[in-house]
Amino acid sequence: MLTRRSLLTSVAAAGAATFVTPSLALAAPPGQSTPDGWLARLAAHRADVSAVFSDGTGRRFGHLPDRSLTIASAIKAVHLLAYTTAVAQGRLDPAEQVRVGDWDARHPYVGDGPVGAGSHLNALTYLGIPCDEHGVAKDPERRVPLRNIAETMIFFSDNAAADYLRARLGDGALRAAAARGGWSRPDVRMFGGEVLLLLFPEYCPPPGSPAVVRRAAGDALSNRFACDPSFRAQVLPRAAEKPPSTEAITAWSATTGHGSAAQLFGLHHEIATSRDRAAVLAQQILGTPLAAKRPPGSKALLYKGGNLPGYLVLGFDVLWPDRRPGTSTIFLKNSTQQDLQHAPVLMRLCVDALYLPDTFAALERALGH
Repeated sequence: MLTRRSLLTSVAAAGAATFVTPSLALAAPPGQSTPDGWLARLAAHRADVSAVFSDGTGRRFGHLPDRSLTIASAIKAVHLLAYTTAVAQGRLDPAEQVRVGDWDARHPYVGDGPVGAGSHLNALTYLGIPCDEHGVAKDPERRVPLRNIAETMIFFSDNAAADYLRARLGDGALRAAAARGGWSRPDVRMFGGEVLLLLFPEYCPPPGSPAVVRRAAGDALSNRFACDPSFRAQVLPRAAEKPPSTEAITAWSATTGHGSAAQLFGLHHEIATSRDRAAVLAQQILGTPLAAKRPPGSKALLYKGGNLPGYLVLGFDVLWPDRRPGTSTIFLKNSTQQDLQHAPVLMRLCVDALYLPDTFAALERALGH
């Protein structure tokens, strides 16, 4: 069964300590273990790539930027800006003590499999909260500051954190946050609801139903899991007795939340260029995971990505003390396990392009521009 991992974990595992410029050799080595290999991979499969790159100095290009593709956890930048906006406006207190059991109620525990349950376990472990093998706190009465939930949503890509914040904030707050970057009506869904639709396909709407219908079905299952102990008790047995096939997981990935490289770019660029308190708070959280990897002379490197079987999404911003930020977003469909294994190399390539003109030009050429 395919495994979903957070890109933050991939970066740590790969020990990606620096960002490097690809040599511009004509013959690229096979695979994606080097920047040249990734350039060859992208050039050979341009139809699978959607991207927008702007280095903040006037260089910019887009490749199929408006195509709608599975966005996976990269959408969580919307949840983050909605949260920091509520904090900036005094509607949420980041020091509020949240009962861990209420957070767990948004976590449909199914083991560390294709639907990413391990991210919640990693989040609780990071906070020093003892939990079982399914990532559920042993003491549901423990309390954590609300800010920790928002942070682990980004640091570990915890789906339960995103769903908890969406339930607290409401879809109107998420739409308003996305609209700041010109993104109208983002396709936000309960991540837990999508997982439950995978495990309980009998609750899925008919194939071909509008996205809004599927979203409503998933949201209803998520809320049922959160509020109905009898339904919650059915989830682990179902996951054990009827695990989804690789084919089912691949098909499911294509039906989850969508977005475009241009939409994600607009949101990232808005966060990176704005100086109001909400944007600055979002910058601080997005800039923490890769703080040690920021380019020389820069103020910060902001990052949020996502991946599901067959899809890889990256979003970056480089903040500078004396000029406009650079922003890059890239969506790769038909991605493979090899792509995910070597994702840190693509990450370095995307960030290098935001401050090294030769790398920017190499990527632009690879995508036929």
